[in-house]
Amino acid sequence: MTKLKDSGIPWIGLIPEHWNIHYLRGISNRFSKGNGITKEDLDANGDIACIRYGDLYTKYNHHITDVICRTSISKIQNPVYASFGDIYYTCSGEDVEAIGKSVAYMSNQPCLIGGDLIIMKHNQNPRFLGYSLDSEMCQKQKSCGKSKLKVVHISVKDLKNIAIPIPPLEEQERIAAWLDGKCGEIDELIDVEQQMISDLEAYRQAVITEAVTHGLNPDVEMIESGCDWFTSRPNHWKIERIKNLFAKRSEKNNPIKTKERLSLSIDKGITLYADKTTNLDRFKDDFTQYQLAHPNDIVLNSMNMIVGAVGKSAYYGCVSPVYYVIYGKSANVDMDYYGYLLNIPLIRDVYHKLGQGIYAIERGDGRVNTCRLKVDYYEFSMIQVPVPSVKEQTEIANYLNEKNKEIDELIMVKQEKIDTLKQYRQSLIFEAVTGKTSIN
Repeated sequence: MTKLKDSGIPWIGLIPEHWNIHYLRGISNRFSKGNGITKEDLDANGDIACIRYGDLYTKYNHHITDVICRTSISKIQNPVYASFGDIYYTCSGEDVEAIGKSVAYMSNQPCLIGGDLIIMKHNQNPRFLGYSLDSEMCQKQKSCGKSKLKVVHISVKDLKNIAIPIPPLEEQERIAAWLDGKCGEIDELIDVEQQMISDLEAYRQAVITEAVTHGLNPDVEMIESGCDWFTSRPNHWKIERIKNLFAKRSEKNNPIKTKERLSLSIDKGITLYADKTTNLDRFKDDFTQYQLAHPNDIVLNSMNMIVGAVGKSAYYGCVSPVYYVIYGKSANVDMDYYGYLLNIPLIRDVYHKLGQGIYAIERGDGRVNTCRLKVDYYEFSMIQVPVPSVKEQTEIANYLNEKNKEIDELIMVKQEKIDTLKQYRQSLIFEAVTGKTSIN
């Protein structure tokens, strides 16, 4: 059994006697930085691969073996190229706990490195460092002393002062190979749970779309919808333009009536800005520039409604002036029902056709990250939508509220399993890269 000694660092604890603690400044040959690659520079048909700092948070874990994004070399001034074995760190972010996210570049694929990435050359096994530098013990050092500001930064000086246990190179290779196998098994289990979540989300969309366009009675007589964006509707439903059902609220927050800021996101709809954990959707300090939203209003981001930035507000507060805020003209409009209807994929296709401006950019995981196809309010108001009786609208909304609750509970169980598996993976990595697990 390997004898252990005190590393002298509380968050590392015991390490094997023949291992040594090294600061990154002692194992790195050189630190440097990448050069800016904007979202607009991305090109799926580009002639070279590229890595941007946000990719480290969303696309890669520990190692990069195949680069997802591409650009055209002609678009990039003073390009910085990747090299096999490099370690890349994010030098800015919105989360103290994740600042300095790192990966090892394990590819010979020609690739450019974007701005806000720190590049570390070194003389160790890159697969081992990929695990070690992205482990809990290193993340604690990266986060140490950082404040929860709007944007968090980490410098080369900060990275140079990170201490890690270093075993002999042949032992690094064995540990990395062992972790490849163990983490691969865990990742497969995580993929299964994530696919189940994706299936549940697809089921949710199917249930919502069916209910808001066809109702809850499977035996009702169906007729042609009379709209060009869905095919059929119950014969007793009417069709109206949005302008005949809703009024646009144009209530400015000037003079200031509230300082409660509301945020609209694709995933969560309308939430309190104070509850946000990221720095997206930034507000300016001048509250008079914003407009008001009332409880039960539907809020649509004119720039991102084509990808689902639509939500019904439960709050009174102020929202961005680029948002559309609408409310029902009469008691015959159930806002819950139309909150669902105005955000189904079928009607988002209509928004897409009406949108004007910069096209959406794919995130690489089947979703859209940023989109600036603005939908003109008049064009939006002219869209035809189904109109069941208000009683039926409410029944459909209540049914969907219950179905959503059921699906959310199932997704929560799956997400808890994923979180547990990720915690187990982190524990395995920590035990291995500090020598607490014996690997032969």
